[in-house]
Amino acid sequence: MTPNRMPPGPDKLDALARQAKDYALHMMRTAGSIPPTVIADTAEGYVFCVPGAFTDDAAKDRFADVARLLAVAHNASALVLIAEAWASLPDASGHLDTDTPPSQSPNRREIVALMLEDDTRRGSMLIPIVRGWNDAFVGFGDTAPVAYGQSEGRFSGMMPPRKPGPEDRAKAAELLKVLGLNIVNRGFDPTLN
Repeated sequence: MTPNRMPPGPDKLDALARQAKDYALHMMRTAGSIPPTVIADTAEGYVFCVPGAFTDDAAKDRFADVARLLAVAHNASALVLIAEAWASLPDASGHLDTDTPPSQSPNRREIVALMLEDDTRRGSMLIPIVRGWNDAFVGFGDTAPVAYGQSEGRFSGMMPPRKPGPEDRAKAAELLKVLGLNIVNRGFDPTLN
């Protein structure tokens, strides 16, 4: 078993959520933001995939497609998408405005969203970002456990619907190479990361 591999079992997504939260905290403390990131749990350990900037919806769609290829090519047992986002909150009377985009809502909250999947479940976790008076990152607020259930959107259904065979994995790996993505497992060696 490689040192950066999650233990197997029913709490696999909970363990992946903890890893993603640690990664998000590290990025917020060191870089001040979190690039959209996918972490795949594979037999070789965690594989991270970080795209360039999301300049438009097409770039987001491409990243979702790359994440799906990554899951197949590396025979991932689970995936998590990590992204900074805005969440709309209900106003003082409890009304939630669903017509206004969260980024434009006066009742918004800055969060880190985790979208998790394995071959049987999907879950999400919203982590509140706490900032100080000068807008500097202070930490994360309290979070609820992973909420399991259905999900929709471009970043849903990233795990393959069936276990990929060797031919599927080879084809996905070749497509990643064609796209210019070279996956290197660097483990925990800080001189290589």
